[in-house]
Amino acid sequence: MRTCWLSLLGLLATACGGNFSNDDLEFLNALPVRAELTAKLPKREGAAGIGSALPLEVRPFADTPVAEGDPSTLYEDTHQASERFNTALDGLLSTLEKIRAQNPTTRAPDMREWGPVEDSEHPGHLVRFVMTRQDGRFAYQLQFRPRGRDEWWSFVEGTFEANGGLRRGTGTVSIQLAAARAHGFDMGSFAGYKRLDVAYQTRAPPMSVEVEFIPVAARASLRYTYREAHGGLGEMTFLLEDTAILPGNKRADLFIVSRWTSDRDGMARAMATGGNVPADLDATQVECWDARFRVTYFKRGWETAEVGNAAACPDVSALDP
Repeated sequence: MRTCWLSLLGLLATACGGNFSNDDLEFLNALPVRAELTAKLPKREGAAGIGSALPLEVRPFADTPVAEGDPSTLYEDTHQASERFNTALDGLLSTLEKIRAQNPTTRAPDMREWGPVEDSEHPGHLVRFVMTRQDGRFAYQLQFRPRGRDEWWSFVEGTFEANGGLRRGTGTVSIQLAAARAHGFDMGSFAGYKRLDVAYQTRAPPMSVEVEFIPVAARASLRYTYREAHGGLGEMTFLLEDTAILPGNKRADLFIVSRWTSDRDGMARAMATGGNVPADLDATQVECWDARFRVTYFKRGWETAEVGNAAACPDVSALDP
């Protein structure tokens, strides 16, 4: 999918930066920014980044015995989810950062357009970025058109409705992976998905961002939700459906809610449901970690024994609904 973003970066290279009118800024402020959409999970020193948004590697739900002071496995799972969440958004956010630095090619009272220009990454195609405004609601599209044809098709479709101040409101972004693939574009590791949907709100804390990969066929979907509250509190929720997570490769759905503080400590709760999980089994796991990402408390729902003391878990109740 990287080449689709490179197309627009090439488009922007033909534009010139300069002064923006107040009306230009109103359009540009309707575009999401990296600081508001990316997850900010504290990282362990030397932690490696994740090169691809897919797939998420989940450890077996019932693993080896856990001891106080062990590296937190649920923190590691959350780190993977956070990195893949950010990787999925990186191309889009990098492109929008470039747009905000450039003057539009065309202006109308309720429209701004960058391009169209020849797409160097996909010979024979033109590319453009268009924004429109109606009754305080903005819509934007990254579009391609085969040369010699009249109809544009959209690779990215986004909306934003302001509510609550500068860059405050609700927005959506839909990346049309299947449409791009149908037009001969290489989607790489995203080839098995027809769409990537993003929904976010920045009106009031906790702000939230949800990213969902919509599969082409009957396969596991990927969904991540990030929330952020005042004081550096963060939360990552991720769901994997029909995943081999139980001993013996038995399959179930896994729902994980992980929270952390600005002091780098945190806690996570994982729950397996459906599949091969007996309906009367408390198939949950709670794990807390300290600023070194080591276990301070651990409890499996189907066991009476606990590791550590629950009082060591941080207070993250500000993120409760």
